[in-house]
Amino acid sequence: AHIDIPRYLYLIAQGKYSEALAVVREKVPFPGTLGRVCIHPCEQACRRNDLNHGEPLCIKFLKRFASDNDNGLWKQNSKKEPPTGKKVAVVGSGPAGLTTAYYLAKKGHAVTVFEALSKTGGMMRVGIPRYRLPAEILDSEINEIAKAGVSSLNALNTAI
Repeated sequence: AHIDIPRYLYLIAQGKYSEALAVVREKVPFPGTLGRVCIHPCEQACRRNDLNHGEPLCIKFLKRFASDNDNGLWKQNSKKEPPTGKKVAVVGSGPAGLTTAYYLAKKGHAVTVFEALSKTGGMMRVGIPRYRLPAEILDSEINEIAKAGVSSLNALNTAI
């Protein structure tokens, strides 16, 4: 996802968890979800393997740690551009659809997500067991997307 990993690791080491979370959220609106379900293929390519440190950094769990220790400070610096007057429809409320909707809304576009299921989240909601991704974590991250200005129409015609 091209997240600035050294920057968010540095911020975590400094105890600045919300600032670290802001770095992750520059590229991904689901840090708590990723911290729980990512299969972390990047660890196989971690440069620490080449530096005789023996083990890669566990960035998946550090994302989760930053997310779990968030105090909401990152929201103060979250920017949204002025309305453009453009409307966008996104079909599907899985991770790709919601990420697209989130960043389009932050660019100032009016975004509506259309979902066939009764709740938003796509496969994150119906394909990942609750013991790996608790509903309250997913709901919290989807609520942040809604606060950015994304609305949703689904099979039951309810908002996210």
